[in-house]
Formats: sequence, C-alpha cells, structure tokens
Amino acid sequence: MNTVTKKTKVEPDGWLKVQAPPELENQEVDVIIVPQRLPAAERVAAWQRLCEESQNLPTSKEITDEDIQKEIDDYRAGR
Repeated sequence: MNTVTKKTKVEPDGWLKVQAPPELENQEVDVIIVPQRLPAAERVAAWQRLCEESQNLPTSKEITDEDIQKEIDDYRAGR
C-alpha cells in the first residue's frame, strides 16, 4: 500500500481532521504526527530573543569571563 501524506493543523482542542482516500475506508491505519519546523528566520529570531533574555537576567551580570573559563576547564578535566 502506498503512503498517503496529508497536511493539516491541530485544532485548539487538540483534535486533527484528515480526510482519507476512499480506498482506505474501513481500514485500520497508522497515523504519524510530524510537527513542521519554523522557517529558519523565525528560529534565528527566537534564538536571538532567548540569548538576549538570558543575558539580561540579573544573575548573568555576575558571571565573569574567568568564571566561564574555569567551568570549561573543569568540564574538560572531568571535574
């Protein structure tokens, strides 16, 4: 049997509606849900927002370059 691919959106209540081809009527089928990735520009913008928000946290202002280097060195040394 050939695979049938359909695109749809998940309803706000979590349900999906997909109309199958007539030849599949009364047959049991497997359904695989594959979320679509955001376009690259949107992923980059979201990453930049996350980085900016993280850098603006009060605790991030207390971290020095020396602290970061020490953590890297400790990790590499297995400590």
